[in-house]
Amino acid sequence: MEAETFASCQNWNTKDLKEIALKICKLSKQNENRSRIAIITQGIHPVILAKDGEITEFPIHEIPAEKIVDTNGAGDAFVGGFLSQYIQGKDLEICVKCAIWTASQIIQRSGCTFEGKANFQA
Repeated sequence: MEAETFASCQNWNTKDLKEIALKICKLSKQNENRSRIAIITQGIHPVILAKDGEITEFPIHEIPAEKIVDTNGAGDAFVGGFLSQYIQGKDLEICVKCAIWTASQIIQRSGCTFEGKANFQA
């Protein structure tokens, strides 16, 4: 998992994803006007969001195995869904829920494609 590898490269000596997310938030940054947000996805396990020393977990609605076509692009779709809401100033909860929804739609298709109009409901 990328988060565990990143933690190892930082010599953090932990595999606890919540702890890793909190440590990522504490890394130095140029813009101190905003808090850093760290998000770690875990496949079918809850998404971890860290901000301001707090952890929030978001459950994943499992897609039945027979509906999963292709998981390539799921991470890109997650980021796209998140950012589509974030740039509109939506709450982080809505951003993550849209990210989860978007990724869940993409894995039910071949490739990172989407037809029609998205019907995400916050």
